[in-house]
Amino acid sequence: MKRTLIIPALILAGVCAVWGCGSKNKTDLTSAHTTAAAETMAPSQTEPSEEESVPEVTAADESSESEGSSSFSGVTVDTYSSNNISIEYPSVSDSLSSNASAVNELLKNNALSVISAYGIDEASDSLSVDCKIISANKQRLTAVYTGELSVSGGAHPTAVYYTNTVDLEAVSDIGLSTYADPYTMAGYVMSDDCQFQGLTAEQEQAVKEYKAEQSVSAYQKIFQNADFPLKGDSFPESFSYEVRGEIYLSIPVPHALGDYAIVVFTPETK
Repeated sequence: MKRTLIIPALILAGVCAVWGCGSKNKTDLTSAHTTAAAETMAPSQTEPSEEESVPEVTAADESSESEGSSSFSGVTVDTYSSNNISIEYPSVSDSLSSNASAVNELLKNNALSVISAYGIDEASDSLSVDCKIISANKQRLTAVYTGELSVSGGAHPTAVYYTNTVDLEAVSDIGLSTYADPYTMAGYVMSDDCQFQGLTAEQEQAVKEYKAEQSVSAYQKIFQNADFPLKGDSFPESFSYEVRGEIYLSIPVPHALGDYAIVVFTPETK
């Protein structure tokens, strides 16, 4: 009788050893809930497309790279020069886009539109703009422009910042509303969680104090009109781009604070 009871007990012990007993092997859903929460608060995201199958060439670490243009296969940086005006802008080759000619015209026109948007006098004013390629593949190209404008008779130079993301297949501009919701971004900027790029602790504190005096509705309006294509003759007050899931967008600040500040939104941390 004892042997009969021992054998089933041994079998049961073996099963427990192999498969585990109790609740030890329950799936940990903590990370899944965290991810879902992040996705809920993050800007709207597009469904996977063929673009995702093509590796995107990006700057290895934007924050640590030196200023100026980066080298990308199929992309060159040209320069427009007129008196004291110098503006770099990208050009793509046929190997990167079958619409290279039209794409290059769009890229150049957008880059040079700063002249008319700021009412620059090419005979007397001074403007220097550098172009940095952030990412480039057969679907899209993103460029960031930084520079300085000195107007004849002006009290001080003005920092210039704008970006341009172009769909190389559709030959069209891609703006903030493509990968983010302006209202969501406005709320993020006004929140205590807002992160900035390239500011010292003192500068960041000053910018935070300034933005605290603004409003969600004011930033929402700014972000609704962000990026190319231009919506009128004046430049947008905000420009943006998206890379590796992170969104970078500028907000206007007083000249004493640098003329603009760059906000960084990382959905994974929200």
